Amino acid sequence: MIRNANGFTLIEALVAVAVMAIVVSGLASMGVTTIQADTQSRRVSTATALAQAKLEELRGLRRSNTAWTVGSHHETGLDENAESGGSYTRQWTVQNNYNSYNKLSRVTVTVSWDNGAGSVRVASLF
Repeated sequence: MIRNANGFTLIEALVAVAVMAIVVSGLASMGVTTIQADTQSRRVSTATALAQAKLEELRGLRRSNTAWTVGSHHETGLDENAESGGSYTRQWTVQNNYNSYNKLSRVTVTVSWDNGAGSVRVASLF
């Protein structure tokens, strides 16, 4: 039997292709996971910014404003700039006389996205 020492056999080539396919599929899977994590991180950051913006807005309003009415309030369809046309929903709840202090109010702001697929909650005392 004559053996060619200069080239690859068919089996060696198939094994090399199989190994490369496994490596490429692993890298592709890792890429998809990275993109999903980046998207989730961006949504959490945007939701946190929207919640903080609402707290700052409330801080600047007089207590007689309707936004300070005890109970729940909400805004739907917000984008990253708190304007209409987005997928964020912002809800805030005002609770007066928090912890038996007559002049202390607790405001909890919850921002969710994609119909509740994820949410961020921020609370503050005023």
